Parts: sequence; structure tokens; C-alpha cells
Amino acid sequence: MPASAKRKGRAPGSKSEAPSGRRGGGDGPDLISLLPDDLLSSVLSLLPIKDSARTSVLSTRWRHLWTTASLHLDSDCLHRNKRPSASWTPRHQEAWRARAVDQILSVHRGPLPTCHLAGYFLDNPTNVDTWLETLTRRGIQDLSFFCHHERRFGEEQCFYRLPSSLLTCSSLITLKLTNCRLPEFPRSLPAFVNLRNLFMQFTALSDDTFRDLLSNCGSLQHVALIHCAGLRSLRVRSPSLDSLVLKCSSPDSGDSIEELIIEDAPNFRRLMLRENALEYLQVEILDAPKLELLGFVCMDIKRLKMGGTCFEMNRTVSSLSSRVRSLKTLAISVIFDDDSEAEVVHDLLKCFPCLETLDVRIVFLDDPHDGDSGYWEQQGSLDCFDCHLENVTMKGFEGQSTDLGFAKFIIAKARVLKEMTLLCASDNWRREWIENIQQQLCLEKSASPDVEVVLMKDRYRIDEFSTWNLVINDCFSGNANIQDYLKLVGTIQD
Repeated sequence: MPASAKRKGRAPGSKSEAPSGRRGGGDGPDLISLLPDDLLSSVLSLLPIKDSARTSVLSTRWRHLWTTASLHLDSDCLHRNKRPSASWTPRHQEAWRARAVDQILSVHRGPLPTCHLAGYFLDNPTNVDTWLETLTRRGIQDLSFFCHHERRFGEEQCFYRLPSSLLTCSSLITLKLTNCRLPEFPRSLPAFVNLRNLFMQFTALSDDTFRDLLSNCGSLQHVALIHCAGLRSLRVRSPSLDSLVLKCSSPDSGDSIEELIIEDAPNFRRLMLRENALEYLQVEILDAPKLELLGFVCMDIKRLKMGGTCFEMNRTVSSLSSRVRSLKTLAISVIFDDDSEAEVVHDLLKCFPCLETLDVRIVFLDDPHDGDSGYWEQQGSLDCFDCHLENVTMKGFEGQSTDLGFAKFIIAKARVLKEMTLLCASDNWRREWIENIQQQLCLEKSASPDVEVVLMKDRYRIDEFSTWNLVINDCFSGNANIQDYLKLVGTIQD
């Protein structure tokens, strides 16, 4: 055999040879595989679940690494890249996704801090009970469980009954539920001992269950109840509760709430209601000394009682002897063309002498008529105008005599006003209209030398809670799926 055809040997330890497990796809050694397992697991925990699991094909070294990494399981991210056949339907995808969750939970042994499960679980509740019990044992901290249900016309609402084992999960901090029913709270054992954030949408919840929830959960700070069925009278007694979001429908629907009473809430700061909730919901705030934010307050009030002041059916029925000095932010919904509603606005502002931020949503009648355009010119200054009111937003501003009159009233009286934002309907957005509004606002006569008035085109007609986005972000910061959840329920954000 010619010498040139012989295989050339290599001396052991030569530069062209890399130790086993160190050769990469390129020319150099595989430095990543030299890292310790705990560090590699930390890296894998930052990847989406599908990408983390795919690393198992790299080598035997990587085969089981993802099963010990911290896992953020999201069922929405599990899907087949290609449909097996033309008959593949969303229901097939749903079944495939459920099997994938089964397989993941059966082989994964690492921490499970967050989990988002969404699907039509009422069709196959057995597997889901097993999933939730597994998550409970594995130290779940942030759980989103959205049980979808296609409700046919005339069919009663169905709810997924959660396993009682979930109540004993001491690691759970944030819980988001859709279309579920809470199990009965145990009388002798604490439940949800570290739960701080609770979102419930289209969930079955009785008055007694809500009472037990507050009494059992000593760490609960933020609660959102979105169209929950079964509630009639909510009584809040909680030393830890910070905020309550309540969105319900009119009395002719199945999720109507008749009254809300804040009885004893020493750390309660924020109450956020659907825009027209006070038309049919009676609210009494008896003991909430730290209340900072209230809204939406419509002026067609059924009953709103705060201390010694009571508003009822478009009028103030008791003296304004009691002031809520803790309140800093107020959101109202008002028909300025209705003279009686304008009077309620004035009386309401008297109640909050330390108000700093006012959010106004203007509503117009289907049969518009001019109210008393000179009403606000006849009113004197208010306590909050002298030292506190700094920011005002008016959404739905059209520059009619009544809403323009209110804007001029604030500009002329608020001594420390920094910014007024007028969100205008796009139909009115013309140069002539803008120049006319700027002229009529009489900024040269403003009480505050530093005031800035911003006219902004309202292109998107965002829902009534849109200007409160910072509130919820502040309350529930750090939760992975919070933005998607708020988009889903169509509710507020702090």
C-alpha cells in the first residue's frame, strides 16, 4: 500500500483532538457543556418549554437536564408545527396539547414556579385534577387556569370544580381562574395561606364563599372579580386587602351584585368598579381609613355612602360633614348635559379635599340637549383645588358648552394644576375646532402658572378602565401572564 494512502495516526493529546463531550459543531471545543449542571439548568429555565425540551437531543449529557430545570409551563405555547392531515381540527390540537402536558408533568422533576393552563377542560376533568395536584406538590407560585366553555343558547353555565388540595398549597402567591368553582373552605385548617393576588372571571362564587375566602387568606392583598356568578351581597372584612376590582352586569343578568359593604379594611386603598356599576350597586364604605383610589363613580348613583355622606338617586341626601381626606385619585362618569349630574359632580368633589388626580369619562345622551352652560361659572373654588389637584383627564371631550364649561372651571380655580389632558373624538379633530377650543379655554386666566393643557386625538376608543392601566400594573407586577389576562377580561390596570 502506498505511503500516501495509509491513514495518518495522531499522537494522543495533540491539539486536533478534543476530550469526549467537548467537541462542538464548530472548530472549537463545546465550552457550554463544560458548565456545571445547576448553571445549565438555570439557563434552560429562561427558555420556552419547547426549546428547553429540544436540548435533550444534543447529547446524552443534555438528555435529562431540562427535566430538572425550573419550568414555566404554558399550555398555549404547546402546539404541533405541522398538521398531520387536512382533517386536523382545533379539538385535535386541544387533545394533543393535553397529552403534551401529561408527558411533561410525568417526566419533569424540577421546580414549577409558574403555570398557565387553558383549554376545554370540562370535557376531561380527570387529567386536570392530577395536573393541579402535581403542581400543588411541586411548589407552584403563579397559576393561571382558564377553563373555556362553549355555552349554548338556553344551557346552564357549567363550572370546573377545583380540587380541594389546591386550598392547601402554601407556595401559591398568584391565582387566576376562569369558569371555575372554588371548593368549600375547611373550617379547621387555613387555606391559601400565602396567596396575595386572586383573579376570578366567570367563576361561581357565593357570598359565604367570599366571606370564607377573606377570613382564611390572611395574606390576600389584591382581588379581581369579573362577572362572577352567585354573588349578591359582598361584605369586606380583611386586615390585609389592598385593592378590589369589581366588574358585574345589570340586575337582569346572572352575575348581578346588589350591594358592596367595606366593613373593616384597615389597609384597603383601591376600589375599582365597572363604569355604570353604581346605577344598580349600593356601596357603603364604613371603615377604610387608607382609601386612596375610587372609581368609576357614575352620577346616576343608586346609593353611595362614605362615612356621614350619602349620595342617592342623583342627589345628596345627607350633609357633607364627613370628608375623605385619604382619597388621592377619583374616576367619574358623567353626562354634563344633565344638570342634576353636574350638581352631583360638584358635591362629590367636596368630599375629597386632598384629591390629586381626577379622571373624567364624558357620556353623551342619545337625544342631546344643552344643559346649563353657565352652571360652572357660578361655582366657587373647592378645597382640593387650592393645594392638591394636579392632573385631570377628560375622555370623550367634544368642546360643547357643558364639558367645556367644566374644563374652564378647573383651569380657572385649580391653583396647583400641572396638566389637563383632553381626549377628543376623532370626528371633531379639525384645525379650526382645535384653535377655537384653545381660545375658549382662556389659559391666560388660569389659576396655576404652570398648567399645560394637552388636546389629544382619541383614535382607539379604549374601554372605561384604560386610563387606569398603571394601577393594576403596580398591584400585580411581576406576574408573567398579567398583560394577556387583563386583555382577556377587558378590565383595569393601576
